[in-house]
Amino acid sequence: MSTHLVSVTPIARHWPHPLRVLSRGIQIVDRPVFNEKDWRFWNLRRTEEETVRERTYWLCTERECQWTDHALLNQMAEELRTAMLGFQLWAPIGWDGLILDCSRTQEGSLTVERVHRPEDYATPFWGRMLDLRKLDPAQLGFLAEGTLAAVDSGCVPIVNPFRFLEIGLQTAVNHRRAGAVLWMMGLDGLLAAERQVVFSNRLQKLLGKDTRIFPEDRAGRRPTYTVAEMAANMFEFRSLIAHGREILQKYREPIAFQFEPEELDCLAVEKWSRGTLMIESIVFTLIAALRRVIIDGLVERIRNQRAWKRWLDAPL
Repeated sequence: MSTHLVSVTPIARHWPHPLRVLSRGIQIVDRPVFNEKDWRFWNLRRTEEETVRERTYWLCTERECQWTDHALLNQMAEELRTAMLGFQLWAPIGWDGLILDCSRTQEGSLTVERVHRPEDYATPFWGRMLDLRKLDPAQLGFLAEGTLAAVDSGCVPIVNPFRFLEIGLQTAVNHRRAGAVLWMMGLDGLLAAERQVVFSNRLQKLLGKDTRIFPEDRAGRRPTYTVAEMAANMFEFRSLIAHGREILQKYREPIAFQFEPEELDCLAVEKWSRGTLMIESIVFTLIAALRRVIIDGLVERIRNQRAWKRWLDAPL
């Protein structure tokens, strides 16, 4: 008799689009029905138990086999984790860091076999401002598959930027500046730039110098900050933190956030310092760069580092 193995993980925000398959059988589903009566058996924290009970939409992958194959469950859980990283490229909304390995009963409910606890992903401040209804759900499957393929490639210059995005999101739960250093390491690895001028020029080549760093928020506003405007400052800010130097006064001072169209008083965002702007700019720039790698099909070009650097250094 065959066994249906299922791995599921909760999505941190309400899913406003029709349920859909993303990639490799991974799909977005309504909250599963679990057979668990007492979640304390799994030593879940209170917040984790609330997550299991309250999240209404989940990522799910399912396989059929002849027995409960724990090696297969590990593979399924890893695929879900990587797909959730790809989800952050679509919308950086964070993650609860909880994966449940289950078997499906004949009635369709799930019996939990194991619980994985990868570390949570932090939600960037600007990520809290996004409206998922405005995003194209068709892009999510493409970005999830691109992330899975990049990690599977085994090519260090391709894999590392994705891993540094993930480690930075995990670190930023408690240490946002440390997360920014890791995200900049992802950009450094992708651009192979050791100096500020080279970093700035190559980033502008990849993303476009006039490209805005932040996406539109739920109110239809978009920050005016561009790649050309912020690249050198991001590099400098990272260097101050990485070398243990005092954060310059200009990064401590509050800023008047620049929107287009201009901000309405009733829709004011949190008061940011210029340092906060740097941290947010770094993570959204890395996300934009990885999206560009996937959407423009740049993976094979990156494999040949000499050709990749020549392309990055070509005139804008």
